[in-house]
Amino acid sequence: MPTFPTRRRAEQVCADMHVLAEPHRLLIVRHLRRGARTAGFIADALAISPSLASHHLGVLTDAGMVTRRQSGSFACYAVNRARLQEVHRELGRFAGATGVPVDVQHSADDPCRT
Repeated sequence: MPTFPTRRRAEQVCADMHVLAEPHRLLIVRHLRRGARTAGFIADALAISPSLASHHLGVLTDAGMVTRRQSGSFACYAVNRARLQEVHRELGRFAGATGVPVDVQHSADDPCRT
């Protein structure tokens, strides 16, 4: 059954994109694609403070895009691939990159008709 874009879904896509639209967060996701890492590793890799890395990891975790698990005294963060794939699919649906193509009908006097 096809899913149709709604205002609520558009708002969720925008919220998800807002989370990812911060350069540090996008770079964090890129680093975590390779496997679980600590906040200290991320801080060093991005040349940012540990507190800034923790902040961005918290935002990504709150959005469900990153998972956190405790390993002794360390917190290990990993990409939630299923969640990021969901964001990708939803954005693709709104942008027309995925799903069934829409056959647009134009009236004879429509200036956008080709």
